[in-house]
Amino acid sequence: MKIGFIGFGEAAYNISLGLKGEGVTGIIAYDKMAGDPVMGPMVAGRAAEAEAALLDTAKEVAEQADVIFGAVPSSFALDVCDEIKDVLCEGKIYADVSASTPAVKEKIWEAVRDTGVKFVDAAMLGSLPKDKHQVPITASGNGADTLKEMMTPYGMKITTAGEKAGAASAIKLVRSIYMKGIASLMIEMLQAADAYDVSEEVVSSIAKSMDNIPFTSHLDRLVTGTAIHCHRRAAELKGSIAMLEECGFSSVMTKAAKERMEDMEQFDFAARYVEKKPDGWNEIIQVMKEEK
Repeated sequence: MKIGFIGFGEAAYNISLGLKGEGVTGIIAYDKMAGDPVMGPMVAGRAAEAEAALLDTAKEVAEQADVIFGAVPSSFALDVCDEIKDVLCEGKIYADVSASTPAVKEKIWEAVRDTGVKFVDAAMLGSLPKDKHQVPITASGNGADTLKEMMTPYGMKITTAGEKAGAASAIKLVRSIYMKGIASLMIEMLQAADAYDVSEEVVSSIAKSMDNIPFTSHLDRLVTGTAIHCHRRAAELKGSIAMLEECGFSSVMTKAAKERMEDMEQFDFAARYVEKKPDGWNEIIQVMKEEK
């Protein structure tokens, strides 16, 4: 089995290093920056460290490799597909690990469907420098199961999510709304706490509310509570926004939260749930879906 990478940036470099440690040899790669006077030496150095042979074109990699990893920035994913699709065929696996949207992954699948290649929408959900080839990957597409079967013996950690191209990327990008959003919200909160010298008290208070409680319980409590009390909570956030602005800090996350709650007022959840509580977060989301 020959493994090839199109794009030899952080993802390809770290995965290659990890696979090298598993005894994989003969890795090939192409990176359009290999000939760049500034970036070229770094690409060459990474390839040498991972013992990956640099080829002249993406098409050469696709022709020679059995498992092809498309590891370019999302804006170039379709271009790579167009460049190599003529040499894709039955017996090959084409795994796109770019951070492209589900719609882009679906377009790639439509472009290569008739070649007979096994296509994988692969979403990486961890730290590449830390985990290398063992970075958790969620994979979907008609080649997801095959990729897992072929690469698991080499230490790769692949979880499949069905045969629909785009499903894995949807999981990654939807997850990012929370993971990146909560980090930004934390920064906004901590700046205000520091300004008033109450960081320890604020962190301790939130920890008591959050620690040792399953995440799904937090979802149910916070989503249903916000739905029912969105008007009052939006009004309370006006004070939080004013406080942040008095301190000279950005209130972008808090303003967004207030607008989100104000948007929920149209569903009148408080009146809906006078006599009974919602069963959980899913009930709230379904109402918003059906009545938007």
